[in-house]
Amino acid sequence: MILLFILGISLIQFGLYYLNTKYKTKLPNLIILLTLLICYFFVFPKFFYPEPRTDGINCGMPILGITLGFWIFGTIAGIATHIIWTIKNKKAHKHNNV
Repeated sequence: MILLFILGISLIQFGLYYLNTKYKTKLPNLIILLTLLICYFFVFPKFFYPEPRTDGINCGMPILGITLGFWIFGTIAGIATHIIWTIKNKKAHKHNNV
């Protein structure tokens, strides 16, 4: 479920890059990347934390696994998406100039 969520966020990231290029905004693509990386580190993992048990015995291992999963896979997905978009955009720009 977490990997599907990260894949969805990568698709949203592609969409933001596309809209940013299409409307020629002054917003650098790096700002989009940094915003999503901050969300991967601090916002998104909290959506997947398990509910605390009422008996007071709560193990932190699921929270640790979820957080590390977002940190590792989210960072890789965000940076890979950014690199793929940059390469694709440079190739498209190069073909338009020739």
